[in-house]
Amino acid sequence: MVSIFLLPALARGQVKFTTVVNSQEVGQRDYLQIQFIVENAKQIDDFDPPAEFPGFHVVEGPIQSTGMSVINGNMSQYKGLSYVLQPTRTGKFTIAGATAVVDGKKMRSNNIAVTVHPGGSGASGASPSNPAPFGGFPGMQPFGPDPFGPSAVPEASDREELLKPGENVKEKIRKNLFVRVQVDRNTCFVGEPIVATYKLYSRLNAESRVTRRPSLNGFSVYDMIDPGADAVSTEKVNGKDFTVHTIRKTQLIPLQSGSIDLDPVEVENTVHFIKAAAGRQEAHRSGDRLKDLLDQLSGESNLGPVVDENVTLDTKPLTITVKPLPEENKPADYNGAVGNFSIEASLSRPVVAAQDEATLHVVVKGKGNLPVITAPPVDWPAGIDAFDPTAKEEVNKTVVPMSGSKSFDYIFTARDSGHYVIPAVNISFFDPSSQTYKSANSGPMDLQVTPPVKRSRPAVPQPATAQPGGITGLWKDLLEITLGILTCLAALFVWRRVKKKPAPAAPAVKPEPVADLAPKMPSTAYVPTAPAPDPLSEARQYFENGDYKAFYREVNRAVWKAIGRKLDLPSSELNKLNIIRQLELRGWDATSVLALDDLLNECELNLYTPAYDTYNMQQLLRQAEWVLDRLA
Repeated sequence: MVSIFLLPALARGQVKFTTVVNSQEVGQRDYLQIQFIVENAKQIDDFDPPAEFPGFHVVEGPIQSTGMSVINGNMSQYKGLSYVLQPTRTGKFTIAGATAVVDGKKMRSNNIAVTVHPGGSGASGASPSNPAPFGGFPGMQPFGPDPFGPSAVPEASDREELLKPGENVKEKIRKNLFVRVQVDRNTCFVGEPIVATYKLYSRLNAESRVTRRPSLNGFSVYDMIDPGADAVSTEKVNGKDFTVHTIRKTQLIPLQSGSIDLDPVEVENTVHFIKAAAGRQEAHRSGDRLKDLLDQLSGESNLGPVVDENVTLDTKPLTITVKPLPEENKPADYNGAVGNFSIEASLSRPVVAAQDEATLHVVVKGKGNLPVITAPPVDWPAGIDAFDPTAKEEVNKTVVPMSGSKSFDYIFTARDSGHYVIPAVNISFFDPSSQTYKSANSGPMDLQVTPPVKRSRPAVPQPATAQPGGITGLWKDLLEITLGILTCLAALFVWRRVKKKPAPAAPAVKPEPVADLAPKMPSTAYVPTAPAPDPLSEARQYFENGDYKAFYREVNRAVWKAIGRKLDLPSSELNKLNIIRQLELRGWDATSVLALDDLLNECELNLYTPAYDTYNMQQLLRQAEWVLDRLA
């Protein structure tokens, strides 16, 4: 079957970029099929569909079709993108055209208006279970049911579906329909990836279905394309254009040495042939292909009956030879990494309070079998207790070898204060390009551990509790107040008695005022003591409310306010260099100074380049409590 898109190339050779729909009026329960087509181009680049389809949602697509022809030595290309759409509401909608760079010039296809009315008219000719995009357009046909699903593909440039009198059907199928498995190498090391691609090649009008997928035992399998998608392209085989369906493209990492067979893929096909009548055959032999094509399109081709042929295809077995990794010079800490890698390590906080949790963050970057790499061992110094690490990966599995990073978080605690050195974290790997073992390390890290933080909480009023003898706390308070009042009245009574006494012969002495007598009298009055205000109360409130920027701003303000009160310095002299010098003169040790400096730096960093982490914020709050306690 000759593609309709080749007809303009034979007639005029004019470049065209058009938008086509199967109907400009559809029901809301119908399906709309739309295609953007570039014809007769020498080169097509940057083919982009519209950003959205107003009034519709995409049921399937984009489905790409491509092809080329050579007429009198001049090559031309066509390319199409097709979609199946379903209306979301009634009304009249305009679908924008697609854009592409055609022969070096940016072009845009025409906009198209579609009216959606209530109900369903069947105008779209598609159903939800099998939309069959562009079933009414020449040059497009479904690849078949699951696993590929309905899709549209270009046909080969020659009409191989025409069965000539006396032609061998099986031989015709053998030459024009087959499956292959291709690998980028047949030999590799354990852990070194290979790429296996299963493809169906066709120049026939056929419906195909995968009935058996390969079992890839002995490998870790990472698909490079969606196995459920129908990736379609064209390739030349023995000088002829074939439509190629990629059944599966996957990256395989062998887990053990030896010979491993890749199991075959099996595809069932129903091939549709058209028997040629005698006159048709004579015209075909005469070489008048243009007349033949025009006859076919006009319905005057005098074709014979349709003949279907069922055939099952499978790939030939393929053996991969996997070599063991060399034992010579293998590092003692080697954990199976194959590729080329680097490693980085950092502490979530260089200063931490004893018995508080902190995190060592280790990142392995590079190319190779990243998903199978395990956490590098850490030689923790005495006095530090660590938990099992957690892992997270960001790997691009569509490239060979895979590239990206894998990170590990080790949570740990220090039992006592002091200075610790966490040794360099090392990773050893096998580099298949040089066939040697290599290693990378992060460098040692300093950790300063401050004394444990005393957890102080604001006083919370407690309910009155019964006291011995049956007197509650409230009655005790009332009793003390009453005794205080009685004491004051007694003092007043004594003062009045002294005032009324006759004065002695000696010069009169001015009696002391009541204000001086009262403090000298014993008193049992209860005077409650208010708890000291918490300088971090507002910061805690911001943290609870999730206002993290305000949290860092308030912690920073509280610390600087405490510094100013402690040192009694004017604001013009409140800078980090000066306050550290002043605190050292007042006897602050290196651990305390380092804790303060780290606290201020952490606040400033998150005020201007926020990267909020609630666990780190809790750690910062504890560090601030410890620093403010020293500044009190």
